[in-house]
Amino acid sequence: MSEATERSIMKSIKEFEKSQFYLNKDLSLNTVAGELGINNRYLSYVINKNKSKDFATYINELRINYIVDRLKNDSSYLKYKISYLADEAGFSSHSRFSITFKKVTGVSPMNFIAYLQQENEEKE
Repeated sequence: MSEATERSIMKSIKEFEKSQFYLNKDLSLNTVAGELGINNRYLSYVINKNKSKDFATYINELRINYIVDRLKNDSSYLKYKISYLADEAGFSSHSRFSITFKKVTGVSPMNFIAYLQQENEEKE
C-alpha cells in the first residue's frame, strides 16, 4: 500500500471518529469500510498498524472513551444505569460494556461513577 493511500485512509478514520458512527450497535469492519469507501483489508491493516490494535478493540475503546467523556462532562449521565450507558455507547450487552470499560479505564463503571460523584460533591 502506498503512503498516500495510507494517509488517505487515516484521514477517513479521523473523520469517522468525529462522526460518532462507532456508537452504532450493528457496526462491523465491513460496514465501516463500506461507509468510508475503503477496502476492508486495507482498513484493518491501517488500524492495526497506526492504532496498534485490532478493529474490535479500536471500536470498543472509542465507545468507552465516548462514555467516559459524557460521564465527566454531563452530570446527568452519572444517574443512568450501567445498562443504559452500555446501550448509549453501542454495546449489545452490559456485561461486555463493563468488562471493556474496566480494561480501558482500569476501574469498573460503578467505581468510576462513584469517584466522579464524590468529586462533584466535593466541588459543591
